[in-house]
Amino acid sequence: MNESVRYDRCQQIQLGVLTESQMSAGEEPPPQALGTGNILFTHDGVLLKKASAEHISDLNTSGSLSLVEYTSSELPRRRLYLEWQPNDSIMIADDSQDQGDWALVDRISGRNRTTSECRAFNTKPSEQGNGTPARARIMRVLLDELDAVEVRHRGQTIRFIRKSGGGVHSEFFFQHGNADLFVRSMRDLHFIESSETTRGGEEYAILTTENQKLKKTFAELDIGDIKSSHLPRESWLPNKLAGFLGNIPDYVQPPFQRSPKSRPGTLLSGDRQTSPDNYQIIGLSGSTNSACSSNSQSRGGSADKSPADSELENLNAQDEKIVNNLPDRQRVERGLPLTEAQWLEFKTPDGRITDSDIVKEIVFRGGITHGLRCETWKYLLNYYHWSDTEAERMERRRLKSLEYYNMKAQWLSMTTAQEANFCGYRERKCQIEKDVKRTDRSLQFFAGEDNPNLALLQGILMTYVMYNFDLGYVQGMSDLLAPILENQVDEVDAFWCFVGFMDMVFTNFDMDQAGMKNQFAQLRRLIEFANAPLFNYMRSHDSDNMYFCFRWLLVWYKRELSNEDVLKLWECLWTRLPCPNFHLLFSVAILDQETNVIIESQYEFTEILKHVNELSGHIHVPRTLEIAEAIYLQLKASETLPNDIRLIIGEPLLPPVAGEEPEGAMDEEPTYSDDGFDELVPEPTPEEKQRQQALLEEACERSLFLTYH
Repeated sequence: MNESVRYDRCQQIQLGVLTESQMSAGEEPPPQALGTGNILFTHDGVLLKKASAEHISDLNTSGSLSLVEYTSSELPRRRLYLEWQPNDSIMIADDSQDQGDWALVDRISGRNRTTSECRAFNTKPSEQGNGTPARARIMRVLLDELDAVEVRHRGQTIRFIRKSGGGVHSEFFFQHGNADLFVRSMRDLHFIESSETTRGGEEYAILTTENQKLKKTFAELDIGDIKSSHLPRESWLPNKLAGFLGNIPDYVQPPFQRSPKSRPGTLLSGDRQTSPDNYQIIGLSGSTNSACSSNSQSRGGSADKSPADSELENLNAQDEKIVNNLPDRQRVERGLPLTEAQWLEFKTPDGRITDSDIVKEIVFRGGITHGLRCETWKYLLNYYHWSDTEAERMERRRLKSLEYYNMKAQWLSMTTAQEANFCGYRERKCQIEKDVKRTDRSLQFFAGEDNPNLALLQGILMTYVMYNFDLGYVQGMSDLLAPILENQVDEVDAFWCFVGFMDMVFTNFDMDQAGMKNQFAQLRRLIEFANAPLFNYMRSHDSDNMYFCFRWLLVWYKRELSNEDVLKLWECLWTRLPCPNFHLLFSVAILDQETNVIIESQYEFTEILKHVNELSGHIHVPRTLEIAEAIYLQLKASETLPNDIRLIIGEPLLPPVAGEEPEGAMDEEPTYSDDGFDELVPEPTPEEKQRQQALLEEACERSLFLTYH
């Protein structure tokens, strides 16, 4: 009778330990030298189709493909291996690969292959009569040695590409067409991410260990899970935090041993300490400066000092010396919003807007009155031009409307067969449909099941896919569009305002997250220079990667503020005053106000993450904008401002000293480049445009004729 076997994802296997010196030697470790292995997931019924010469006898043999994590007390970090093990005595059940967490297989009584069968399957006859079972033939490769994963033949074939040389390491055939389940498991655990490819099929890049950590951190801050939640803001945190603690322990434990410390309970907003209004500190020399005033006094009065406390006190003098290089922080006050009467004063009789710089300054200082936002946002987001007359604006809007509806017609006319053969389009469409259903549903504008505004939101996002297919759609874009659509109402106006917004933040949605990583580095540098006590504390607690600010920067604080505060902040940031990276200084200002809480509570990384997320709904936007501008003016007035900081805040660079490489040259943020796109796709001539329009009209007429006749 057949025996049912269950394969669990976390099945443990105990092997010997390989020392770090053996690891660094670059040689293939013996099976007994890897330590304890956890099978993260495994799939059976996988045929080996291509491999190195040593595994040629196993080609076309069915086996199990697994991802195994090996750890031991003597290894500095975990090691992930891709393993395939042949199994001639297991037959895959028809429904085995439909299980999410485990597979059901049938064990049948095994027999040796005949000589003719060995020729057919290109395998060797089994040795008999010696009474000892043959050693399992395991093909094992370190995941870090692989560069990419390719899925081909409608999800039946999966191929692994080497890092060195780019050649094929191995290829497997999934007998039941379920390679997508294996790939999905790798994606869910953040080992791979989608990659652009010009070849057939799908391709995924294998992430490095550091990028795996970053992806997991981003996943813990996934805005999709809380996008339309009607629950209190604390409700999702415990589960999220528990998953975070279990998934990335490397972030929690610092490199040196610390004594246990008591942790404060949930902080009430009323108990949250902030810097005093003048936020100044007395330095060693008696001069005043602007770093969080009460840190040294509160820490110095503690009788029971942990090693972390002692370390902070040792760094205190160094912190204050750094801060003393900064001038006093000025007091900044917000102004009044731009009114309709002021707006009309800036309009000429023919409709032009004069003194646009003064208009931006007023908007930056105080925002815009609600009734004026619909018109003013079009200028701030580069849909309308400040120098356009009324007639030129009308003509611009007519042309933009035509362009919009042409792009909208492209995806509306997509046939079922086209979608079936267009994986990139299909994936983007599916993601948009899911995100639209959970975007700002608590707001009246998007409330209800049959709300037509949801269809508008989806239509604009789909049209943007056709407008910018290289970027397409990434989760979070719907958060940026929703307030614009609510304000503009008209889908054409909302689309082109959204395009202007995306032109400012498109690097946030890079597939390789290079734009976000660059902002983390810039934010880290700003805090290092402007708030040395906080920076040194975070660095000593392995928290200076700034990953906890991910959600802030991705959607420009949309999930942290009320809807009205979001509008006030965005229109301030859209002015690009006083510098293009002012949104980073807003983050610096938030952390500046939380410095005392973080340091005095001795928060670790996960507690900082929890605390930052609990700030949602408790950030005072006008006050934070004042502090952000004060920090900017303080940095700008510094006589010792290095070039890398100057680059971030948009100040002129200092000339390099003779014989030295220009400071900050390597850290300069790359400007947008389209890789010669303008040369590849030049602007068509008027004759070409006319001919193209005629062809389009002819195609539409023929389509209508065939539809109704």
